[in-house]
This record gives sequence, C-alpha cells and structure tokens, in this order.
Amino acid sequence: MSGDRSLLRPLAYAMAGLFVIAALIQLADQLNLFHQPPDIPASANLVDRALAQIPYRQAEWPIFFAANTLVGIGFLVLIGLALVLARWLPSADGGRALVLWTLVTAGILGAIGQLVIVGAVRASIDIPYCDCGFKSQEIVSQVWAEMVVQGAAALLIDAASILAALGLVVAGRAFVRVGMPAAWGSLSIITAALLIVTVVLGYADVGGDLTGWLTLLASGVLIPIWAVWLGRKLPALDTVAA
Repeated sequence: MSGDRSLLRPLAYAMAGLFVIAALIQLADQLNLFHQPPDIPASANLVDRALAQIPYRQAEWPIFFAANTLVGIGFLVLIGLALVLARWLPSADGGRALVLWTLVTAGILGAIGQLVIVGAVRASIDIPYCDCGFKSQEIVSQVWAEMVVQGAAALLIDAASILAALGLVVAGRAFVRVGMPAAWGSLSIITAALLIVTVVLGYADVGGDLTGWLTLLASGVLIPIWAVWLGRKLPALDTVAA
C-alpha cells in the first residue's frame, strides 16, 4: 500500500495541472488572445471560407495541438489514478470495481478521442490542398472528412465524460465512507452533473458558446480542484484495501 500512497498524490496533481494548463490555453484561444480569426464575408461559399481560414488555422495549429494533447495526456493520467484509487477501497466495497472500470474506460476513450481530433486536423494543416486542378473538390472533401472524423472523436469524448461522471459519483460516495470530507463528495456529484449537462447540450446542439464555457468550468476548474483535494487528503487517511 505504501507504493500507492507515493503514487496517488503525483498522479492527482499531474492530472489537475494538465487540465488547468489545457483550459487556460483554450480560454485564451476562445478570447482570440493568440490570433484573430479572418473576417470572412457572410456570402462566401464553403470553399472560399476554407481557403480564407488556412493561414489562421496554420497559425493556430501549435495552440490547438498543445491544448488537445495536454487533455489527452490528462486522460491517460486518469487511468493510472483510477488504478491507484481502486486499491484504497476494501475489496468488499461494491464501488471498488465501478470506480476502477468507469474511470479507466473514461481515460482510454478520452485519450483516443483527443488523439483522433489532433490527427484529423493535422492532415489538413500539413497539406491544405493539392493545386492540381481539383482544388475546390479537394477542399469540400477535406472539410467533410474532417467533420466526420471529429464527430466520431466527439462521440468518444462524450462517452468518456459520461463514464467519468459515473465514476466521480461512485468515488464520491465510496471515499466519503472511508474518511474523505462530505464536501468533497458533494463536489464529486456537482462535477459529474456538469459533465452530463455539457454532453447533453453538445449532443442536442442547443448550448452554443455556453457548452464551451461549461466544459472549461468542469475540466479546468472543478476536476482539478477535485483531484488536488483528493491528492492532499486521501494519503493522510488510514484506509487500507482489504
């Protein structure tokens, strides 16, 4: 158990730090602090819009890559954190298996989803189009291909969010029983509820910018607080997995 005690805190802090840094980058990007998007006339067609955005997308690529890669690494860290957390609960505790498999699966799906998004966008950054007489057809095909891939990646990330929400609720109840503060358990439930809300709003396509802000709140504020609180408090408890 001593090995788990030594791993829990750095894993919790690492996940919190990764999500906070990624959220700060995404926030600055949403506020256009890095680059200003092009002013594209409303009458422009799909091809003209895509061509006008190429310099902006290329300038934004390092920022996009950093933010999404950090989130992906954060999901990978969640896998390790889940493995450690499960060892802190008695084997007879029914929540032990749920904490393990919901959070591990969330970490796997989230990491894959982020990797797919980065790969899909990189393809259009490396080669925006081939100037070989079929530029318009290539641009349209590329835009739709990227939309399809990003839609699939978004589904993986939504599934990861739902599983993470379930894992947070179960962990909140289980670890309060072994000594974590009741307020931390309440934070687990609030964070889980917010994750579900962001998934529902995004799937229904009704939240607009609100969905993005709520996602930043969940991933960049509540989850890091949850993880840091866990990392500071749990190692001080005398809970030993049976």
